[in-house]
Amino acid sequence: MPLEARFSLIDIDAQPYLTDLHAVCAYWLKIKGETGRLAPSWQEIDLMQLPPNVVPRVCVLDVVPEGPDFLYRFWGTALTSMHHYDLTGESVLNLTPDHYAECIWQQYCAVLEKRVPLGFLTEVPRDDGRFSYYAVVRFPLSSDGSSIDKILSAEDYGEESGQLAKLFEAVWNTRLMPDDEQPV
Repeated sequence: MPLEARFSLIDIDAQPYLTDLHAVCAYWLKIKGETGRLAPSWQEIDLMQLPPNVVPRVCVLDVVPEGPDFLYRFWGTALTSMHHYDLTGESVLNLTPDHYAECIWQQYCAVLEKRVPLGFLTEVPRDDGRFSYYAVVRFPLSSDGSSIDKILSAEDYGEESGQLAKLFEAVWNTRLMPDDEQPV
């Protein structure tokens, strides 16, 4: 049986080396404010306020509630470099391979269900038998303050630290059950 992409919820705050993701979290919280609304709107987000090295690793999706489905509105250049294609205007279900698309679709569905920013560690098997993995935070966005109509994602590939590799090992080498999604 071929290996498939998988993910685990992670507590980004418990991972001090994910400084870029912490910066995006702080920005999202600042824009959201203390007003009691669900989330900031896409119109309020200024990508230029994020660390410059983060913007290429950001994507924004429109939520299509009838599916649910998620269509890429903004696709950062680092995503094109990683995937070797650009999905701007297309569904998350067009990611390849299919098991990876399903894995990412489930993460976006979790944001719709929980209605809060969520951190994930995602593992993707490669054709050469090795694995790629990355940390990501997915943030709800809301034009009306109560319903999620977009989701912003920021990714960290662990380029500057072996800590992401250690997190990967801790998550998947100590799990008691494959479907255990307790935050690390």
